[in-house]
Amino acid sequence: MNAEHTFIGWRFGLRWVLLTAAGWIISFPLGFVLVAVAGWIIGVHEGSIILKLGLDNAAVFICIATVVGLMQWLALRRIVRRAGFWVLASIIGFTISSSIHGVVCHVYGYPDELGPLGTLVWAVAFVVGGTLAGVMQQRILRRQVYHSAWWVPASAVGWGLSMIGLGISSFFPPNGRPFIVLPLVLASVLLGIVTGGVLIWLLRRQRAY
Repeated sequence: MNAEHTFIGWRFGLRWVLLTAAGWIISFPLGFVLVAVAGWIIGVHEGSIILKLGLDNAAVFICIATVVGLMQWLALRRIVRRAGFWVLASIIGFTISSSIHGVVCHVYGYPDELGPLGTLVWAVAFVVGGTLAGVMQQRILRRQVYHSAWWVPASAVGWGLSMIGLGISSFFPPNGRPFIVLPLVLASVLLGIVTGGVLIWLLRRQRAY
């Protein structure tokens, strides 16, 4: 086991937080651009079932989970064996939770936009997505570390808090929305710190091979 494996400390934690934050900040506007382009190509209109079910928003958050998962894989690939499934686990978890969220909001009339109630509903969806992704990612970690089950609640809490951090933007007046970058940074850093802290704790308890 090399030095990078025997000492997991602040350098790894800083890299994890920065990569996670970069994934969040890059993918948030990128998701809206991709959805807009895809909607234009396939001809999505105002009354489309896709918009009614909120699947456009779901696609944005699936994009976020995908890019964040990719960035986290970059931090893990030299430390955790067989980490390639990490990204797919993130995609699967948030595809399921975000799609269910869109359908539930349509059926029960919950708001599908950021706001006091909308943020809470999205936070629940992110907790579910983080849990589903965490369960699959834990299967990667358990072969290498003890107490890997702690990754599941860490993933759930981290993703849930990130949405609450982003939801702060709903309290800005419309003419202050350009400052959404501040809640976006908060959301990304919350996810990075919560998950990074638990991951460092886990990786310091590696199984002997």
